[in-house]
Amino acid sequence: MGRAGRVRPSYMARLASEAKGGYYPTPLKEMELVCKKLKIEPGTKANIIDPCAGEGDALKMVSDHLELEGGSIVTYGIEIEATRAEECRSKLDRVVRCGYEEARVTPRAFSFMWLNPPYNERDGERAEVAFLRDLTDPVSGKLMSGGVLGYCIPQHVLAHAAPVLAARFDGLAVYRFTDENFPVFRQVVVFGVRRAGARRGSEAREIREWLKELSRAGGLPVLDADDGVTYLVPESPAVKITFRGSVTDPLEVARDIVRSPVWEEIKYLLPVPRKVSSLRPPVLPLKPAHDAVAIAAGAIGGNMGTHFLVGMTKKVVDRQVIPEEKGEKVIETERPRTTVRVFTPEGIFELE
Repeated sequence: MGRAGRVRPSYMARLASEAKGGYYPTPLKEMELVCKKLKIEPGTKANIIDPCAGEGDALKMVSDHLELEGGSIVTYGIEIEATRAEECRSKLDRVVRCGYEEARVTPRAFSFMWLNPPYNERDGERAEVAFLRDLTDPVSGKLMSGGVLGYCIPQHVLAHAAPVLAARFDGLAVYRFTDENFPVFRQVVVFGVRRAGARRGSEAREIREWLKELSRAGGLPVLDADDGVTYLVPESPAVKITFRGSVTDPLEVARDIVRSPVWEEIKYLLPVPRKVSSLRPPVLPLKPAHDAVAIAAGAIGGNMGTHFLVGMTKKVVDRQVIPEEKGEKVIETERPRTTVRVFTPEGIFELE
């Protein structure tokens, strides 16, 4: 077992995370405090996203809060694990089951991103930093310019994430979890607003150093501190959002089939079902001319068993020449002519 001694807080945080099988849900008490930092103008339409959505509780809380503020919110979640993705679908509007790297998502279309990524190393780099760098990329990132970020990470990871945060975000603020949860998880939440362009030079260096200092400092402000700092979630761009996974998801395919425009086209390729006439018998027997008009109109006819009837009506012109003292007078009169074509084993016949 090894020598007993003081257990490091970071080790406790790792044990707490591993106990959930690599799943790191933010405690609901902390999410309630995160929501209090977010504001929205009534009537604002906002798309919000969680690229590590888990069971969807965190983003659902943000959505409920913003809707109470008067916003019109659409929620998007990405979750790689099947069971959690299924639970997430019951809480969020759109969910795909895959890793964020595989998802096909319209870039820069989201007003708010809640990012609580896995806490580990990947290819020699902190996974938390890789997620942040990719998901806020100037070209392919998901967060719009002016969009608000909520970034939940272990405190010590601030030093690794500092270069990306300093270059890409304005209005940065860092809060630690409350006393109830911080000793176990050692987590902080970083808020920021996505810049239109990268920050460089001495200002960026100062912010980087400030974040690195916070990564090892005590006395961080707590999420429940009443400091009056809030972040305004802006209107999302008016664009049609592509939000698809890379793997074939049966539920996603089923929804696509129902919405597919092919059903509007396929009706022109299928045989037209024969309509059962609802016409009542006439008071007087039909004359041959009436029969011809009914056949030409399609009310009767078609497959008659031993023969096939097709009616058609064409416009014909009658020409009448009247002699006059100084020549001829020509009178042309248009009239419809109905023809019934009969297809039989003995041949094709036309009746006028």
